[in-house]
Amino acid sequence: MDDNMTILKKMFVEFYSVLIAYCVKFVKDLEAARDIVQDIFLKVLENQSKIDFSRPMHSYFLRLAHNQCMDYLQRLKVEKKYVHQTAMELAEIDLQYDHLFEQLAAKILQERIDQVVEQLPEQCRIIFCKSRYEGMSHQEIARDLNISVRTVETQIYRALKILKNALKDYF
Repeated sequence: MDDNMTILKKMFVEFYSVLIAYCVKFVKDLEAARDIVQDIFLKVLENQSKIDFSRPMHSYFLRLAHNQCMDYLQRLKVEKKYVHQTAMELAEIDLQYDHLFEQLAAKILQERIDQVVEQLPEQCRIIFCKSRYEGMSHQEIARDLNISVRTVETQIYRALKILKNALKDYF
């Protein structure tokens, strides 16, 4: 065992820099390469009883490095896919939240508009509702209510002024 530790220390000194350079070519990240090489030496240390140190170790370490790099790149690919999928799901949730918020805000605003319209003076409310909710022109409203077009215009102006004042906090 003691001989194996001496051999491992020698191999660490001999192969560490070479393995880092080899791994960087694959993973394009120095820190990741250092982590991979550290994992390689940990595996060798854990499995030292199964390793024949009398054989040349250069190709053994390169094979370990290659396999570790491929594992790392596969994990990275899976992580990127997961991150992308999660980002897409979060974006969808944001859109749904925004849509629900807009619907709620529109409903609250419409309820407030309805309250204000209900509180308008009777003639003003009738004229405003015929104009805005029934889509009648000023001339049609004047004919329907037997009033002048100018009265229709004045009442709509008054209703809009009241609404604008009552809804100023919403805009």
